Amino acid sequence: MEFRELKTFQVVASLLSFNKAASVLNYAQSTVSSQIQSLENSLGVPLFIRSGSKISLTPSGVSLLQYSQRLISLENEILSNFKSLNETNGNLIIKTPHSMAAYYLPPVIKAFQQQFPGVGFDFDACVGFNINEIFNAGLIDVAFLFCDNFTDNILIVEELMPVNMVFVAHPENKEFKKPLKSIRDFHNKTLLLSKNDCSYRMTFERMLIAANVQLAKTIEINSPEAVKNLLLQGHNAVALLPEIAVQKELKKQTLKSIPWKGPDLNMKIYMIRKKDKFLTGAARAFIDAVKQHFVRLY
Repeated sequence: MEFRELKTFQVVASLLSFNKAASVLNYAQSTVSSQIQSLENSLGVPLFIRSGSKISLTPSGVSLLQYSQRLISLENEILSNFKSLNETNGNLIIKTPHSMAAYYLPPVIKAFQQQFPGVGFDFDACVGFNINEIFNAGLIDVAFLFCDNFTDNILIVEELMPVNMVFVAHPENKEFKKPLKSIRDFHNKTLLLSKNDCSYRMTFERMLIAANVQLAKTIEINSPEAVKNLLLQGHNAVALLPEIAVQKELKKQTLKSIPWKGPDLNMKIYMIRKKDKFLTGAARAFIDAVKQHFVRLY
């Protein structure tokens, strides 16, 4: 059974005429008849009831028509999808921590959009350590991760640059006057957390659990910007943020950095993609633009 025979069958079954099908397909009538005969021989059942110049579908023909419609619809979807993959439009689907999207990617996107003005972006926040499941679902093109170390055998993992992390608080916060010597110094303190920067947050939370530190409370809010604004309003809490997110506030001294003497908390930015995933020209260009931008930064 050949796919072209199924397509011929669908046209004949839709028109209920060999002559009309031959005209639509630009085939000789004998070619149409030969393909239908070949299909019937392959399946071992008659597909049409022939009555003079009129034809109708057998029960097997009705059943095959449903299958052929599904298969041809799938073929059209595949062709449409791959056609669009080679065009410079559509969306790139990026999974990234909020800090990456807010502080590192804007210059990349600006330069990229000048080259590919028809390509949009769909950013999905919070990349945890279920990254394999995310890629296996086939829903994203590229992911970014903030963590201390990440390797994987089935993913392409590229380290972009280190990220300095800082503990910050309001300048008038009296609970954090001295340097933090260990994770135990967070006992009975209030911690501000960003929901959408969960990768480095998870690393810090594991440290708290391992040290059996009991916080007074945690406040989870949607982004590092929201965390920063709470601190600027004088909230009596401490937050762990990428230094780039608060460098202006630290320079103006509207926030203070609390020295950390404990284990290294500095993270790295990783760019991740699946090895066997087809990349459009736009996706490849975006990946190259990211690499070039971080080479200039670091």
